[in-house]
Amino acid sequence: MIKLENFHKSFGSTEVLKGVSIEVPTGSVTVILGPSGSGKTTLLRSINFLEPADKGTMILDDKVFDMAAASKKEILEVRRNTAMVFQNYNLFANMTALENVKEGLVLVQKMGRYEALIKAEYYLEKVGMINREHFYPVQLSGGQQQRVGIARALALNPKVILFDEPTSALDPELVGEVLEIMKKIAKEENSTMIVVTHEIGFARDVADQVIFMEGGVVVETGEPRDIIENPKEERTRKFLARFSNR
Repeated sequence: MIKLENFHKSFGSTEVLKGVSIEVPTGSVTVILGPSGSGKTTLLRSINFLEPADKGTMILDDKVFDMAAASKKEILEVRRNTAMVFQNYNLFANMTALENVKEGLVLVQKMGRYEALIKAEYYLEKVGMINREHFYPVQLSGGQQQRVGIARALALNPKVILFDEPTSALDPELVGEVLEIMKKIAKEENSTMIVVTHEIGFARDVADQVIFMEGGVVVETGEPRDIIENPKEERTRKFLARFSNR
């Protein structure tokens, strides 16, 4: 289980997170919806200290972390148990797909190079990229790069995988292939997934829980059919109306 309590985050005088609290059961898929500027990505990045929260508590399994006062050791522990899949892939341009997946296993998890190679190849196979393992990012499409990014996250065997709008930088025709991989992961892997996305269909089909955020707060939380088909809050209804004809 991962539980966030009373997360606050400001950039200068702009308050982006205004006391956000959510709970994500182990092994579940939680999708966070909301308009741009609602604090979704900041919340995601604060979980593994890419944007440390100014205030808040996180419970990861049985361990409690004070987000504003966490030690370097605690931050490292959180990062070893979480993995991020970024909007813009964040692959190392001078490394092949295989090397991009293998590097974190060797440097972060101190795994032997042969063991890391076998594991990296396994996860590249899982995301359908084993036939591109020796390709560099510049030789791959956006969808292929994102699949390598997903393989890199999976290979770390994190307790929580954080997806930050993983299809937003893709051409429309490539979105489907990445969503299919994510659906496969949701079915086959035991990792808890928190996904920030505008893909309403994915939220409806895959999520166990949907959270709608706006203005730095959680507006409502519930099962997909409740939030997407029958939202209680007017702000949620207005947001979802934008996608009704798509």
